[in-house]
Amino acid sequence: MLPEDSNATPDRQTEEPPIYCEEARCLLKAFGAAVHELVKLNGEQSLAIAEGDLTANRFDLLIHYANEKKQNAKYAYLTHVEQHGCSQTTKTLIRSGY
Repeated sequence: MLPEDSNATPDRQTEEPPIYCEEARCLLKAFGAAVHELVKLNGEQSLAIAEGDLTANRFDLLIHYANEKKQNAKYAYLTHVEQHGCSQTTKTLIRSGY
């Protein structure tokens, strides 16, 4: 048997706000995609080297660009979180007095 208040809606005032704002989520997703691309390229180069491909260095420039893209995405995210203060870590530090 279900409790009587099973249809009650949660008290919205006690709910925690989202950990990140929408922009932070988008920036974090872009950072994750950039990391994924870099890992993929490194894996492809490693496989080429393991297979004895003498032109495996063709990945070097692609890996360099992918690493730059990852760094840019990382710092865009970190800058946003620092300026906007929307990270749960930031809120926790503020609440604890640091």
